[in-house]
Amino acid sequence: MPRQHSTPCGVRYSHLYRIGAEEVRLTVDDDAVLLETDGPVARLILNRPAKHNAIRFDDLDRLVELLHEAEEDDSVRVIILQGRGKSFCAGHDYDDAVRSYGLEPGADGEKPRRPSQRSRLARDRRLGMNYMAFHYSLKPVIAQIQGVCVGAGLYIAELVDLAICADTARFSHAEQRLGLAGNTWHLNTQIMKYGPKRARELLLLGEEFNGTQAAEWGLVNRSVPEEDLEATVEEWARKVAQHPRDALVTGKAVWQMALDSLGGTQQFWRGYVGHTLGTNLRFEPDEFNFLRERSHLGTRDAFADRDSHYNGNGKSR
Repeated sequence: MPRQHSTPCGVRYSHLYRIGAEEVRLTVDDDAVLLETDGPVARLILNRPAKHNAIRFDDLDRLVELLHEAEEDDSVRVIILQGRGKSFCAGHDYDDAVRSYGLEPGADGEKPRRPSQRSRLARDRRLGMNYMAFHYSLKPVIAQIQGVCVGAGLYIAELVDLAICADTARFSHAEQRLGLAGNTWHLNTQIMKYGPKRARELLLLGEEFNGTQAAEWGLVNRSVPEEDLEATVEEWARKVAQHPRDALVTGKAVWQMALDSLGGTQQFWRGYVGHTLGTNLRFEPDEFNFLRERSHLGTRDAFADRDSHYNGNGKSR
């Protein structure tokens, strides 16, 4: 039977399994985000496969709580971040974002009152700190990427220590087509990772690229056939875990100091202010307005209309 106990975050269930001579502990707090530990390796798992692991604000909060739990577990030396099912992460669940920002029309169709700047800044600061938690994790994090990796999922992939993807993985910054156009959370990291011209291309065009290109452009360390992905990530994690615990943590701390000398922390403070500004635009009548299209078409069709517009197949609204 599962063992149940209370935490400040609510009720948790711990499952202890034995595989051969090794114990495997599965901790479940919310079905959308899971933490598994297997000896020195922890796995943070996004678990909304039917939604391609589109992440809600509460899911991201919980993901960071579990990241910190893995950091504080002295048996854990390395953390794998993965998505269950066909995709790694399809970005933020847009319906949840609209509700969280108070932009959903009322039951009678009444247009919502625009959120205050102070409430938006508070919400976006929290979001920025969640991204920063992966950038400044105490222990190495490896992203295991298959299927779709877009928006929030791609942000995290850009921020963690190592990343391995399937050749067939599909990446994009399509979220920039919602009115951001190069305004993002961690531009320092993106400029260093891709180079300034490539970073501007990926953010301004928002076009899709595959795993092979991701490896060529420095987003991931390796791109491998999809059937080899899990085994490759596991092999890397076990190799990283051979280092002494103190060496891994102090090595990461010095890495973080180097990042800060390049403006590592400051990029997130700029990022949350930029996100509030970039998601509070005034659209002119001839410009594509995703929120307006969503109110007419629904979320799925509005996304299709957005991509048609930005791919040059649609007309400006």
